[in-house]
Amino acid sequence: MFPSCNEPGLEVVQALVRSNKVGVYGGSSGDVTYDPSRHILSHHSVYPSLYDKRFRQKFEPMLKKLRITFVFPTVDVLVAEFAKWKTPGVTFITPDADTATLVLSKKATYERLRGVIPVPEVFKSDGDVEFPAYAKPDVGSGSKTAHIVRTPDDLAAARNEGLLVCQYLPGVEYTVDAVNDLSGKLLYAGVRVRGKIGRGIALGTQTVQDKEIMQMMYKISEKVRIMGPWFAQFKRDAHGIPTLLEINCRVGGSSTLTRLSGVNIPLLSLFLFAGYPVAIPEARRGLLVNRALVNYCDPPEVAHVIWDLDDTLLRKDGRPDPESMAALHDLKNRGVRQYLVSRKPAIRKTLSHHSIPELFTEIVSTVDKTRQIGKLMKKHRMKQAECAVINDSVIENLTLARRFPEAIIITPDALAVLGREKIA
Repeated sequence: MFPSCNEPGLEVVQALVRSNKVGVYGGSSGDVTYDPSRHILSHHSVYPSLYDKRFRQKFEPMLKKLRITFVFPTVDVLVAEFAKWKTPGVTFITPDADTATLVLSKKATYERLRGVIPVPEVFKSDGDVEFPAYAKPDVGSGSKTAHIVRTPDDLAAARNEGLLVCQYLPGVEYTVDAVNDLSGKLLYAGVRVRGKIGRGIALGTQTVQDKEIMQMMYKISEKVRIMGPWFAQFKRDAHGIPTLLEINCRVGGSSTLTRLSGVNIPLLSLFLFAGYPVAIPEARRGLLVNRALVNYCDPPEVAHVIWDLDDTLLRKDGRPDPESMAALHDLKNRGVRQYLVSRKPAIRKTLSHHSIPELFTEIVSTVDKTRQIGKLMKKHRMKQAECAVINDSVIENLTLARRFPEAIIITPDALAVLGREKIA
């Protein structure tokens, strides 16, 4: 991931770092003192800046030295830059160069999609401006430098700043996290409302169902050839019609919510660009995330938690996962009954070797997890809706979700879904 210090970069880190299929590297440019990703990643580097005249001459040798095979750019200008590169042995997770360049410009994007979906009117002449209007940069995402234009003086200031002056949209704002296959076909889109905005990103966001916006996402995919991860932002106009704000061909910073809902867009994108077929799980509805230093979710009413061992309680390097260990104790504190089901033989010997306390009501070694979990549910009179299963295998989880549709099936990167004990 580059850079991994920003909100999208940190989300990609969290989405990939626990996968046993991926070795995760990251970094940023300049002073990395305040780069949070260096506290997460053991493989963290200082990379040259895009604005260094010798950026490519410096960056490509670093990729070769570190044996990087995939690059996940997390800012739009890098997406556009890397989309033009052909580096032997390296795949850049970007659309083609034409698409990456197109979506850099809001004005060009509106022109491409005008008549396909609702887009804001862009006021070219001052005499055509309807107050209030809205001024924003043509290139760049987020809302840090954007502002409402209420008076002729505001308009003059916006023109002097070179901002795009557009129709004002007063309604609710949405982000739609999406992923397309390599032919440009939309595989998944999840709509979320931007409930609280700060630093140009959604600090409070919640999944919603909106058929009208979903139809627009399909129309965008038909008109603009996007590959891999992307998101679009919409805002309702004065008549309540969702209207496009922008498109970005990368992961959104607050797409954390989509991942916690069960759809890991960065991991799906990586598999797509690696040439593997993917299956999209059914996303949980109604999840709300308030983003601060950590992610907090409204937890489901869970009375039973069934754990996997390898790559779940234990990390991919075979050592105990600290967050899973914390969750193990946190669930015990909350009176949740816990069970351990694994294909691994001699489970207790493994637990003892790693000093993992046996906080489990029952420990079972089995070759058929789905069947064994069904037995446990029956034996302990578990209601599916009160049961969570924590397991790393996406394929197994798809099977478990079909067998136990009311249960909470999560991967270890989504432990935050279960919440945490409240402390007075």
